[in-house]
Amino acid sequence: MKKSILLFVVFVTTLLVSAQNDYVYLKNGSVIKGTIEQYKENASVTIRSENGQVYTYPMIEVNRVSNGMSTNMPDPRNNSNHKDYMLETQGFWCAGELVGGLSCNTNGKNAQLVELDFVGGYRFNEYFRAGLGVGARYYINNSSLRYKSNAWSMPIFVNVRGNIMSTESRSIVPYYSVDLGATVRDGFMFRPTIGVRFGEPRSAFTVGVSYMGQSMEQFSYDKKTEKIAEQKFTSFVALKIGYEF
Repeated sequence: MKKSILLFVVFVTTLLVSAQNDYVYLKNGSVIKGTIEQYKENASVTIRSENGQVYTYPMIEVNRVSNGMSTNMPDPRNNSNHKDYMLETQGFWCAGELVGGLSCNTNGKNAQLVELDFVGGYRFNEYFRAGLGVGARYYINNSSLRYKSNAWSMPIFVNVRGNIMSTESRSIVPYYSVDLGATVRDGFMFRPTIGVRFGEPRSAFTVGVSYMGQSMEQFSYDKKTEKIAEQKFTSFVALKIGYEF
């Protein structure tokens, strides 16, 4: 008899424990029911839903977390003034990028360039960021293309960029970027880029392919076949590698 009562108590206790679900209440109105597997203050919460799927949400998207005993877990945003930069959807951002390019003149007079850029600005969301950039550029085989004897120049430009897809559930996403400005010792510059980001929403490596249109003084000849300087628009193809955060 005692053994039967003990088994019954164990059975009822097991049912009660299994019925105590955890809940994650999201700001978008969704409620995820299951078992909380990991809770990181100021960072994220991971829950295994009833169908076995595992979801991880940054705390910036979470309104409230409740465990199986119907008590709320502490909300770090209410207990501290600390903000985790990596979870912020808006705010300052910056990037460093290395560019290598080749001009595309059909007359055979071409040059290569190497450029290092720094960009900083404001992130409105993961699909749109805007900022200002400055760089240092060096033309390889400069004399075959540019009239300027100094192979160094300095691009100054406005940059807009963003993800083409959301990083919510993926760590590799395509991105776009557009530079518009001018280059010291040359002239107007326009440079759209399409590429791929590898990493987190606020910390990722980037690899992209660019087309660059650059106005510059190039060699030309007058009617007396003497060399003169003439402002022309030159096309470049470039590979851009960088890191943004």
